[in-house]
Amino acid sequence: MKNELNYIKRKPVAFASLIVLIVLYTFMVFAEFLSPYTPTKTFEENSFHPANIKITSHGLKVQEARVLNRVTWEYAYVKGMTHDLKFFVHGEKYKFLGVFESDIHFMGTVPDENGKVYPAYLFGADNLGRDMLSRMIYGSRISLTIGFVATAVSLLLAIILGGLAGYFGGKTDWIIMRGAEFFMLIPGLYLILFLRSILNSKMDSGTAYMIITMILALVGWPGTARTLRGMIHSIKREEYVMNAQLEGIPSLVIIFKYIMPQITSLLIVSTTLSIPGFIMSETTLSYIGLGIADPAVSWGSMINREISTLSNLSRYPWLLIPVFLLLIVTLAFNFLGDALRDYYDPYHAVFPSFKCWFKRNKKNDENSFSKKIEKAKPVNEDVLLSLQNVVVDFIVQSTDGDKTVHAVRGISYELKRGEILGIVGESGSGKSVSTTAIPGLLPKNAVFSGHIVFDGIDLSELSQKQLREYRGKKIGLIFQEPGRSFDPLQNIGNVFHEVFQNLTPDITKEESDLKAEKLLKEVGLPDPKKRLQNFPHQFSGGQLQRIGIALALAQGCSLLIADEPTTALDVTISMQIVGLLSELRKTRNLSILFISHDIDLVANISDRIVVMHNGIIEEQGEAKEVLENPKAEYTKHLLSTRPQFGQHYTIQRAGESK
Repeated sequence: MKNELNYIKRKPVAFASLIVLIVLYTFMVFAEFLSPYTPTKTFEENSFHPANIKITSHGLKVQEARVLNRVTWEYAYVKGMTHDLKFFVHGEKYKFLGVFESDIHFMGTVPDENGKVYPAYLFGADNLGRDMLSRMIYGSRISLTIGFVATAVSLLLAIILGGLAGYFGGKTDWIIMRGAEFFMLIPGLYLILFLRSILNSKMDSGTAYMIITMILALVGWPGTARTLRGMIHSIKREEYVMNAQLEGIPSLVIIFKYIMPQITSLLIVSTTLSIPGFIMSETTLSYIGLGIADPAVSWGSMINREISTLSNLSRYPWLLIPVFLLLIVTLAFNFLGDALRDYYDPYHAVFPSFKCWFKRNKKNDENSFSKKIEKAKPVNEDVLLSLQNVVVDFIVQSTDGDKTVHAVRGISYELKRGEILGIVGESGSGKSVSTTAIPGLLPKNAVFSGHIVFDGIDLSELSQKQLREYRGKKIGLIFQEPGRSFDPLQNIGNVFHEVFQNLTPDITKEESDLKAEKLLKEVGLPDPKKRLQNFPHQFSGGQLQRIGIALALAQGCSLLIADEPTTALDVTISMQIVGLLSELRKTRNLSILFISHDIDLVANISDRIVVMHNGIIEEQGEAKEVLENPKAEYTKHLLSTRPQFGQHYTIQRAGESK
């Protein structure tokens, strides 16, 4: 709980929402003590009395008022007629927390010499002179608790039924889902009204409360259950679930221990949306007279009784306060739920914090995506790309506060025109982060500094809008996993058409298909004309990577960034992709940044090599020189991990060898 609270504290809106909810529920628990009067206490001569608590130089006073017109209930304050507003005063008796008898109220006025009490109205009075503040505090007991209780019952039903349907499938799934669909076929509000109307309308407030809660829970579970069923049906096929099944772990344990934690964020969103939704449903029922009725009070019953005409609202605007309370509660639950969802997200979604935003925006040029210390150094004409002292930090949110992760720590290298530069290093060395910064595609929680000079232009001085003129058109990018680089709902022909429209907005589909065929033929995809109608799942990994290369070349780029393009491919296909890139370098005079973990593969294709480790460059130079005569210790260790075919190992044991 401490970690969650620390996380919420760094979300100003969520933290404010938590404070609001704590205050409201505190008022609900201590309603008898905090309310000046009971909700049924009437002062008939004070119908629609306005607020009368004033701040004066002598402290808080209760100002008396007299009725000028008993038709419109217009009041005028009587000058000089005031009463002291007291705290911890004696009043009506009640049971504190339902156990201890007491008559102490947080505030109020004391009786005069005739024993008459002039009421203190912080928010005015209703048509019977009842204190609005007291009625709102007491009304919160029903309005705020009914949301929690109905949500708890509804969510429990959804988890049990949705979990069973998703995990077991078959007949169990069919029976449960058909039942859920029956409830979903009927609009929720109509079903609630129907079920409530056929029950006895003359029931006490406790019975009405329970009946309404059960009706709301019965109507609310199907939608959440269907969503949970779909997610569980997908998650149960994961290997860690299968491993639990192999170990003989009971099905219910698998559901609640292994599967449910994966959908915690969904449950939080569902809960925080359901609570205010059920509160509003109760309000609707009470407003139309099918919910809570006098002498019980809820925010809905207050709205039903008080907001009867527009003239009432114009004359007595304080009657709208319960509506604003409902709005505040709804927003507070939603904002708090968003923060908790982010915290419990099993995939650790990262969102930029205020600290990250401040760091990214404290530079002089608001359009620039980097902070400048000095101008970029000039480069030779034969250099296409120059990285100068590039630093990339990530602001990562954690329970202990925002932390800075140093991903790239001041690297510099150059790429000449028509050259292939290989970047090699282990995972987390900063290879992909440094190249992602070139076209300005770093995530929002990244803080960049340094200079990236491309073809004589410092890209780090350009706005995001200006950078779009370089992405694709001058700088192409091939991604690591070809299967995840394509929209599964678009065929390859549509993907190419969309790319060509960036260059020529009025290009026809036929013209784009002709261009795509030429590109696919150039990258070695067989029968390209027919394959344009195929979807990504109909291609192998190697074929998708060839298509990815063709898309990167579609707009005529001069720099191609190949971010581990062979990692997800087998050895034979990898060598084919490497050969294709080498051939394209010759035919198109491409400059290529080739990123890989395999130093032998990098050495075979590259003219020069950059070795990275922990965000810094350990060594760079000619490929042959780095491979045969490494200078950095890390490079030597990296080379020592290469498999040496034909190498013989002996086992020394007790003075003998084998």
